[in-house]
Amino acid sequence: MQVRWNFKLLPNQTQEATLEDWLVTLRKHRNYALRERTIGFETNNKDSDSAIIYAYGSYCDLDSRIEFGSGCPLTCPVLKHGVIPQDLELATKETKVKDKDTKKVVETVVKWDSASGIQMKVTTQLRSSILHFSIINSAVLQTNIARLDTAFSNFYKRRIGYPNFIRRLDSFEYKPGHVQLRHIRKNYATAYLPGIGDVKFLRSRDLTLIQDLRTCTITRKGGNWYISMLVNIADVLPAIKSLEECKSVVGIDVGINKLIALSDGSFQENKRISTNKRTARRMAMRQRAISRKLKGSKNKIKAVKKLAKQQHKLAQRRDGYDWQMAKVVVDTADVVARENLNIPNMVKRAKPSHDGKGGYKRNNAAQKTGLNKVILDASWGDIFDKIAWLALKAGKPVVEVPAKYTSQECPKCGHIDKKNRKGEKFLCVVCHHVDHADTKASRLIGRKVGLVFLKNKLTLPADCGKVTPSSYQSIVVETGNHAFGNHRHVRETPTVGYLGDTAEPLKESRRL
Repeated sequence: MQVRWNFKLLPNQTQEATLEDWLVTLRKHRNYALRERTIGFETNNKDSDSAIIYAYGSYCDLDSRIEFGSGCPLTCPVLKHGVIPQDLELATKETKVKDKDTKKVVETVVKWDSASGIQMKVTTQLRSSILHFSIINSAVLQTNIARLDTAFSNFYKRRIGYPNFIRRLDSFEYKPGHVQLRHIRKNYATAYLPGIGDVKFLRSRDLTLIQDLRTCTITRKGGNWYISMLVNIADVLPAIKSLEECKSVVGIDVGINKLIALSDGSFQENKRISTNKRTARRMAMRQRAISRKLKGSKNKIKAVKKLAKQQHKLAQRRDGYDWQMAKVVVDTADVVARENLNIPNMVKRAKPSHDGKGGYKRNNAAQKTGLNKVILDASWGDIFDKIAWLALKAGKPVVEVPAKYTSQECPKCGHIDKKNRKGEKFLCVVCHHVDHADTKASRLIGRKVGLVFLKNKLTLPADCGKVTPSSYQSIVVETGNHAFGNHRHVRETPTVGYLGDTAEPLKESRRL
């Protein structure tokens, strides 16, 4: 099984200074490579006022589809990526053509190399001429170009936008087989990083389970250094059970007031890691301190590091709490049912609308901004990912249910109406069913899977009593004193129906 493990690095002062220099050089290297591709994209691949860059061998014959060496003046001078090195031999590559039947090489064709291939060759030459490039491992430099190539691939597939120039780079990656583990001790171990040396890291997992060490990523977060290892271990993931083999299901409904509402009537608290009053005030003070400092000064750098450290602490606290919540959900039943939420659309800003008089109508943009911050702080997507991983390790299926009308549908009569819900209280306008809105939604989500959801044995008969009027409770509790032999007991009283808008008032049951 292939998993990714994260460890905290403990570099000394010399190693930390080397890591800082590497990140600066890699950032400049990526921006320079991006500039080359941007020039080709804006001149050769688009209509632009700037002159088109011509190069020998960059013509494309429309009839034979040959991209290199045609030299026909009647063909178009279109270059795919616009990366043209000074030495044109670096811009070509030899491709061997094999026979489909015999699998033997028939001929060798010379073609124009890709942008990443050309820039990797140029980078290899830079290592022999520039000192800053010579001290960096060659595989790290090639991976830096490969990351940029992945960003362009995602852009052409319309997954993300056009790659941007970055002001700060916080990670680099080693290829498989370069990093080696050494000196494994009880509490720490040592990893050999080519170009840096042996670096200690805290041992928080059993490293003897590693069979093969693949890619390793070095990351800087909040003033600390971390290493992320992609390793192969001997463990095997169990087969996921089918729904026919499962006996119970737990439905979950995520929210803001209650982070997770489970179908057994229990709740998981939303601690609001970064949006509570104390933390939000502290983060605002840190941000104002940065804005007051002189641009480029050492004090501003110190203020930025202070803010980054605080943000990193909050992110770690949120990540740990999400793991705890995910474990509680997965251990509850055999199947986990959740809503299929489109979170990116839920946190979009309020669209402005013109009032026809040169201004804009009120759209409650400030309230929507505050709601978006709380939703992002709740990290629903991260909780779903952690639930999926823990369920995969336990062999339990996770079923995604459409989220439409789960908070408005009545579980008793099936009536759907916005008026049914008011905050945490659910009151059906047709059958007068009363329930806790979040618990009702979680049970409705679990019911759509087709299995029976578990009920918490410790839950009172009226687990929604917090939002149910006291005059409509069917359970009456009499207080007592054990010293005088008067014990506390519970006895039932007649249930009083819900009073609708048009119904006549009924008599309330009196407590004895």
